[in-house]
Amino acid sequence: MKRLILILFLATTLHAQLTAIKARRMFDGRSDTLHENAVVVVENGRIVSVGNTVPPNAKLIDLGDRTLLPGLIDCHTHIALHSGDYDAQILRETPEFRTIVATINGRKTLDAGVTTIRDLGNEGAGYADIALRDAVAKGLVDAPRVIAAIRPVTSTGGYRLTGYSPYNPMPPLSSPADGVGEVRREVRKLIADGADVIKIYMESYEKKQAHNAEMLSGAENYSQEEINALVEEAHRGGAKVAAHTYSDHAAHMAIDGGVDSIEHGLYLKEETFRAMAQKGIVYVPTLMVYEFWRDGVIFGTPDAATKARLTRTCDEHAATFRRALATPVKIAFGSDTFEKPGTNPIELEYMAKYGMKNADVLRAATSNAAALVGVDAGTIEAGKLADLIAVDGNPMVDMKVIEKVTFVMREGKVVRQ
Repeated sequence: MKRLILILFLATTLHAQLTAIKARRMFDGRSDTLHENAVVVVENGRIVSVGNTVPPNAKLIDLGDRTLLPGLIDCHTHIALHSGDYDAQILRETPEFRTIVATINGRKTLDAGVTTIRDLGNEGAGYADIALRDAVAKGLVDAPRVIAAIRPVTSTGGYRLTGYSPYNPMPPLSSPADGVGEVRREVRKLIADGADVIKIYMESYEKKQAHNAEMLSGAENYSQEEINALVEEAHRGGAKVAAHTYSDHAAHMAIDGGVDSIEHGLYLKEETFRAMAQKGIVYVPTLMVYEFWRDGVIFGTPDAATKARLTRTCDEHAATFRRALATPVKIAFGSDTFEKPGTNPIELEYMAKYGMKNADVLRAATSNAAALVGVDAGTIEAGKLADLIAVDGNPMVDMKVIEKVTFVMREGKVVRQ
C-alpha cells in the first residue's frame, strides 16, 4: 500500500512539473505599461506565479527579446466557413466536411495567437462548432477553445440564401422563430443542444438609402416583446446574447432588451454607446471584415458601384468606432473572419488605426474579451488559465507586431514555439 502511494505521488509530481516562461517584456492584460524581464510560472495548465525569478526546479522557456501576452480572445468568428464560392459551400458541402474545415481553420487561428473564440454561427454547417469545441476540450485537436452559438435566431425569411426558386429547399442558415412563444422555444432548444451563447439577428440584409448614400442596413426582424423574451430565456439558461446590429434604432431595441453585446454596430450614435455603457453592454465592432470586403480580400474584387458603397460603409463604420471611443463603453475584439483564418489579429491593427490606444486595444483582445465570453483567462496572474502568447517586438509601440506570433501556449500546453 505504501509503495502504491509512493508511485502515485511520484507520478503526480512528474506530471505537475513547473514550467517558467521568461520574456523581455510582458503585458498582463490590464496595465497601461509593460512589465520588464517577466517570469510566468505554470503548473497543471494554470499560472501559479508572476515575477522575475525562475524557480530552481522549473523547466525554462526563454523567449528572449519578445513580448509575452495573454492569449487573444476573438469574440466573433465563423470557424466552419471558408474561402471560395459562398453558396457552393452551403449547398454542396456536407456538415462533416465543414467540420474538418473548422478543425484546419482552428489550427490556423491558434497559431495566430488566438486561444479562445466565440463562434457565432456557420450557416449550414450543422453542429460543427460544437464538435470542434468538444474535441478541443478533450485534447483531440489543437485549436482555440470554443464558445459556440450553433445557429443564430432570426425571423422567418430574415436570413437565408436568396436568388433561388422558392420550390427548392435551402439549408438553414439560422433558426427561424416568430412570436414570443417560438422565440422562447428556439432558445431553449439551442441551449439544450449545447449552445453556450445565443446570437440574434436584429436586422436582415437589404440595400437601403441612408444618409443620402446606399449603405448596408436592413429591415428589423423582431418586435421589442420578442427581443425581451429571447434575452430573458437565454439568461435563464445561463447563456449570454450577442446581437447582430447595424442601425441605431435596432441597437436601442437590443439595449432595451438587455443583450450582452452589440456586434458590428455600423451606424450607432454616441448617445447609443453611452446607453450601452450604462447597462454594461459590450461593443464588438468587427472593422476588418468590411475593409477586406471592400478591398477584394474576401468575395473577390467588387465592381465599381459595390466598392463605392463599401467605401462609404467603411468610412461610416470607422466614424462610429471613433464615437464609441469618446464614451466609456467597453469594447471587445471580434474579427468576423471566415475567409482568411489566422488573420484575426489584423482587426487589432484597424482598431489602433482608427484611434484606440494600443493598451486599450490589447485589453479589448484579452481582459475585456474574457469578461464578455466568460472564460477564466485574459490576464496573466496567479490562478488564471495558462493561455500565453509571445510576439516579436513591442505592441505598445507598433500594433503590427501582433501578427508576428512566435509562441503559443494554451492551458499550459505549448502548441507553437
